[in-house]
Amino acid sequence: MKTFGLVLLFGWVALAAPFRIVLDFYPNPNHVPLVVAREQGLFRETGVEVELVVPSDPSAPAKLVALRGAELGLTPQFNYLLARDGGLPLLAVGALIDGGLGGLLVLEESGIRSLADLRGRKIGYALEPLEPLLWRTMLAQAGLGPRDYTLVYTGLATLPALLSGAVTAIGAFRNYEPIAAELSDFTPRFFPQEEHGVPDTYELLFIVHPQVLRERGEEVRAVLRALAEAVRRTRENPEGAFALFLRAFPELEDELNRRSFALTLPLYADGLRHDDQDRWRAAEEFLWANGLLRRRLPLEELYSSAWLP
Repeated sequence: MKTFGLVLLFGWVALAAPFRIVLDFYPNPNHVPLVVAREQGLFRETGVEVELVVPSDPSAPAKLVALRGAELGLTPQFNYLLARDGGLPLLAVGALIDGGLGGLLVLEESGIRSLADLRGRKIGYALEPLEPLLWRTMLAQAGLGPRDYTLVYTGLATLPALLSGAVTAIGAFRNYEPIAAELSDFTPRFFPQEEHGVPDTYELLFIVHPQVLRERGEEVRAVLRALAEAVRRTRENPEGAFALFLRAFPELEDELNRRSFALTLPLYADGLRHDDQDRWRAAEEFLWANGLLRRRLPLEELYSSAWLP
């Protein structure tokens, strides 16, 4: 049924022919600048009709953009590199979140004070093949081998598994699950992945099909310019920006999303910059060295800053 719904979506938007931006996941505080750009008319000022599309699952954005079902998409840098290695025709043209958000989350109540304390414990994860690699890398830095703990697939129910005690640690985003745990009267302890052997990455990249750049390049440039201005306005007036977000998604008005936005605010990429060569080389080398990439591509085939303001 999800696939059928996605096909219907393709057919409908193709008739309307707007400029579609597919989110990386369900709407959340990471997306506040996109809503600001829409609600404050920044997209409209460019003369481009922009539609925000919610994907059916986190793996959908890269595929949707590659199939020309959206003009721009949001996806994490590691996911993007895996998609490119899988043959999808894509190019990264900007960033929304500058720096990684992931890591391992435990509860103080479990007695875990360091990653080494996870010896003999269960660790929950949601997505393969990337998450197991990330957590094995972090635990290896703490002197633990694959036989010293158990990785448990929980699907997207990682937090309930942690809070119920079914697992002792989970893969988590620093601007969401630790807050949710705290609001559930637990004391979270978060281990950022980039501090434990995993390269820092661009958490969210804007990606595009190269053919879209050839056919609608000026529109891409205009939309990215509007988004860069939206980031600036979000930083300048965070209360106003979040109010616009809640007006668009009133169901997200709660303490969790307010605190998540406060943590996310300094992480938006200034000018949508995504062109740190060392970061790109480190991310690609990490995946290649661990067997998740079949080949390494030249940096100029992976990203371009030519479309940024």
